Amino acid sequence: MTEPTRITSIKDLKAALQLAVGLELSTVPVYLTGLYSIDTGGNTDATQTIRSVVMEEMLHMTLAANVLNALGEIPSTAPVDFHGRRNLSPIPAYPLDSPLITGIGTLELLPLTPHAVDGFVRIEHPLHGAATLGDIPAQPGGFRTIGEFYEAVDAALADPAICPDSAFQPVRQIPDSEYYGGAGHVVEVKDRATAREAVLKIIDQGEGLPEECLHRPAKTVTDADRLGSGWQMYSHYARFRELQAGRRFRTDQQAGEHPEGALLLIDYSAVRPALYVPRNGDVDGSPEGAALDAFDLAYSHLVDDIYRAFAGRPVEVTDPLDPHAERERPALRLAVHAMYGLKNAATALMRTPNPAKPGHTLCPRFSYVPPGGDRDKLVQRLENRTDNRTDNHTDNRGGQP
Repeated sequence: MTEPTRITSIKDLKAALQLAVGLELSTVPVYLTGLYSIDTGGNTDATQTIRSVVMEEMLHMTLAANVLNALGEIPSTAPVDFHGRRNLSPIPAYPLDSPLITGIGTLELLPLTPHAVDGFVRIEHPLHGAATLGDIPAQPGGFRTIGEFYEAVDAALADPAICPDSAFQPVRQIPDSEYYGGAGHVVEVKDRATAREAVLKIIDQGEGLPEECLHRPAKTVTDADRLGSGWQMYSHYARFRELQAGRRFRTDQQAGEHPEGALLLIDYSAVRPALYVPRNGDVDGSPEGAALDAFDLAYSHLVDDIYRAFAGRPVEVTDPLDPHAERERPALRLAVHAMYGLKNAATALMRTPNPAKPGHTLCPRFSYVPPGGDRDKLVQRLENRTDNRTDNHTDNRGGQP
């Protein structure tokens, strides 16, 4: 069996953590697309499950960012070099074939369908659906599973030859008070022990779940996994496996078994038939294409806001009760609020018929456009379209303002 990739320098460890933040981000649009495709008020069990997992992926991004900050490296959207491989982008572009994890397969943006749920389960399964680790092809400088990746990160964090005690500093830490909506807590990283605690929390909740966990109770819950409502948040894999099977796990079942508890039914007919449209696709230049571009721009700003929060840069906000009073607030909560705001734009797209694909609606692309030339062109294109629409409207009214 091929030996797993090892992280042997602090430079590669920092690059791995940059990619870890992006790895956690890469699952969020996949899950949000399924979530936002659900008709309003329908499929409440699936809605609750997917939403809870999305919020915990945000927690995992925050945990990885806290570890990275504690090592003196600011989380960034810029490409990194890792293990001899150059220009690996931490920001996903869909459909995504991970440059880091071979076993995860292609990540697609799909409405909530059985195929989409199968994809959710594959992401979170310890072996990504393979029977054995040996069945997953390896690549130089990469990892077969997310678990193998986080094991390498943890081993490097544990090694004083790679990370001396002096490498850890409690700087730019996102506090637990900035996280809400899912289970678990933000770990503020100040030393080796808290850095490893943060990585272990990522592994316990979701991706990176050890294979032996399939032989443990599916509903393993710790005090940290209970919401204020009392709802118990076991692993992402077990939650998505219940959606896939259409049944809950019994409390005496193991995670690797087929769920045999209460029914958990999904009405796949109460889902918008959204279809992913790539850039330079059939709707470019149309009003529908402009709507997709506007969503991409809003998503790009949201990603920037999240990374700005991770970099410890607060933003100035105006108090709505006192417009003259300005104060600084950490940006993460604002970014999370913006993510909820993005839902309205996504659901509007999913209600818009795709003129090139009868029977389908538009699907948000979650395409990140980096600041600079490409984003400037996108902004200009949208502004020109708005100006043209305004001019046409004025002409149609006989030149009246």
